[in-house]
Amino acid sequence: MPIAGPAGRNGPDTIPVVLSMRDLSLSYEGADGELNPVVHEVSLDLRRGEILGIVGESGSGKSTTALASMGYRSPNVRVGGGEVLLGGTNLLTLDVPRLRTIWGRRIGFVAQQASLALNPSLRIGAQLAAPLKKHMALAGKALHDRQVELLRMVDLPDPEAALRRYSFQFSGGQQQRIAIALAMSCDPEILVMDEPTTGLDATTQARISDLLRALVRERKVAVIYVSHDLGLLHALADRIAVMLDGRIVETGAADDVVVRGGHPYTRALMAAAPRIGTANLPTPAAGASDALPVLRARAVVCTHPGAGEPSVHGIDLEVARGETLGIIGESGSGKSTLLRAIAGLMAPTAGSIDFQGDKLAPLVSKRPVRTRGEIQLIFQNPDSSLNPRQTVRSILTRPIRLFRPDVRRGDETAEIRRLLAAVRLPDSLIDRFPSELSGGQKQRIAIARAFAARPLLLLCDEITSALDVSVQAAILDLLKDLARENGVATVFVSHDLAVVRALAHSTIVMRHGRVVERGETGAVFTDPRDPYTRALLEAVHDLPPAEAPHV
Repeated sequence: MPIAGPAGRNGPDTIPVVLSMRDLSLSYEGADGELNPVVHEVSLDLRRGEILGIVGESGSGKSTTALASMGYRSPNVRVGGGEVLLGGTNLLTLDVPRLRTIWGRRIGFVAQQASLALNPSLRIGAQLAAPLKKHMALAGKALHDRQVELLRMVDLPDPEAALRRYSFQFSGGQQQRIAIALAMSCDPEILVMDEPTTGLDATTQARISDLLRALVRERKVAVIYVSHDLGLLHALADRIAVMLDGRIVETGAADDVVVRGGHPYTRALMAAAPRIGTANLPTPAAGASDALPVLRARAVVCTHPGAGEPSVHGIDLEVARGETLGIIGESGSGKSTLLRAIAGLMAPTAGSIDFQGDKLAPLVSKRPVRTRGEIQLIFQNPDSSLNPRQTVRSILTRPIRLFRPDVRRGDETAEIRRLLAAVRLPDSLIDRFPSELSGGQKQRIAIARAFAARPLLLLCDEITSALDVSVQAAILDLLKDLARENGVATVFVSHDLAVVRALAHSTIVMRHGRVVERGETGAVFTDPRDPYTRALLEAVHDLPPAEAPHV
């Protein structure tokens, strides 16, 4: 399902400006009181009925800028200058009670991590009801009908039942859809979206993008859309602003920026982005012909407590030494559940899982310490997997001490610096807490923690979904190096088909807990047999080739 082309590119100068940022400068205040500038003199106009995309590397200031567009600042953010104007009012001068009359009603927000935006102790119905009661005074049947309408709008299965469930009973992608419904609940004038489709598969991403287009076209909603996905922004946005080190280095119509980008950084982002149509297939896996696979799963069935139907139905798979197996499928297809069963975080209800020829205990707590180090799972959401009370140093020291007897205490800092360099992070982050890092930086810390154990099997659950394309390329190169040099076997779950094509030797496609297609990656991508696989491929928004720079 291809994304419909942008709908708001006619005469932008004549369309009313609904939000204006002028010379905005922001800094983070450290524990010692020192100010660290993160946004430098940013000026942007958002017009009625347009989508403005903001793209840049992790730590570029794009999310901080997007939050400031709502008047929101975390407690340690200081305004160095500038203003954010909504209808003539500078949002940066308003107190929180005044801002709360605007948030939800005039400005909706969708966070990058839906699991943090949704309250796990409240049913979804109660969370949707709160803004509808507060801002729109809905009650009774009108309230219920609007709740169901919102969940249908974002393509959530069985909306009536979903209203009675809790957020943790949904997959990551389904949680994100609920968060989008929540932001849209009161028909705001402006939507601020921070990587809202990062965790969604291509077909769901296309549906959400089409939904945004319809909102823009029919209700003239204005959207600020932060993303690291240039292909998505090219298909979706009317204009794109490129940020680097807290500054806007290029802005213009989406076609002009993506196809004819003049700034070297924009062109570097284009060059680093994987393309499904031109991606080189990985070289044959080292040791893939060995008789004994690193991982073998047979007829694995997984059922969540209280669920009548299994979420994984009789899955078979093998991964050889040095091989990468890609798993793709829509949100809720069971791919992450399968990974958790292999990692020992939930016990399969049937079937067997072997590692290095030996049967694995169902739960990680029953596995030997050595095996725990040899199998590493990297989670999709670093906010859930990193301890907020530990510094980067502490987070990386723990696996070194648990699983690396070859590293002496005096050499731990040097090993931590090596790990940070491997995931392209500076030494200056070593004593920071997760709350002081961007989403992409936190994900790279989670990846470095897994690498610290020197695993034989890596289980990767959407690990590059929050990373910009240049860092994503570096991580993929690192995974390839691990496979080639150390024979690490990898199971790589992703909704990004271009990444899977570039990394995986073989691929399986899952839907509704079952494998609908499997084979060598090249064959799956160029000659898919199952209609669902074909639908996934058709929904991908590949980047166009960049034009040569004019001299």
